Amino acid sequence: MSRRWPVLAVVSFLVLGPACKKPKLQQPVVVHVFRDLYSPYAHEVDHRILDFQATNPRLPSGTPIVVQSINEVDYKTALKGNFDKEVRVEAVILNSPSDAGDNLALAADLAHASNICAAVKACPAVVPVIILPSSTGDQAAAAQVFVDYLVAKAK
Repeated sequence: MSRRWPVLAVVSFLVLGPACKKPKLQQPVVVHVFRDLYSPYAHEVDHRILDFQATNPRLPSGTPIVVQSINEVDYKTALKGNFDKEVRVEAVILNSPSDAGDNLALAADLAHASNICAAVKACPAVVPVIILPSSTGDQAAAAQVFVDYLVAKAK
């Protein structure tokens, strides 16, 4: 038995060693959302984002999704300027459809917007959320998962 001990130890290490490895952590896909942090709905949107994150959202591949509000640019200033060149986001939540009026790119995308008014307790107001066409790949897919969640909460 004393001669087999080293052999058993090596065999046990080789068999059990790989099972003890920690799984690789997947880097989350970040959905950058531009919105008015001072809108009448800001508090409710904050709650919806926290509710969404609490569901442990993932892409079909298993990659985690994280939502981040962008606040580097003032809401009204950004909408009047070159929004598509100044702000890099996947989704935009407008206070109302009229907010897109000064921005040709957003006004064109408004036809594809989803209304999340009930999700933010703003009905009968229309609160549009737009996934920008410049979003691609996993970030666009993650933005769609987030918007689908908001729309489901609006029903």
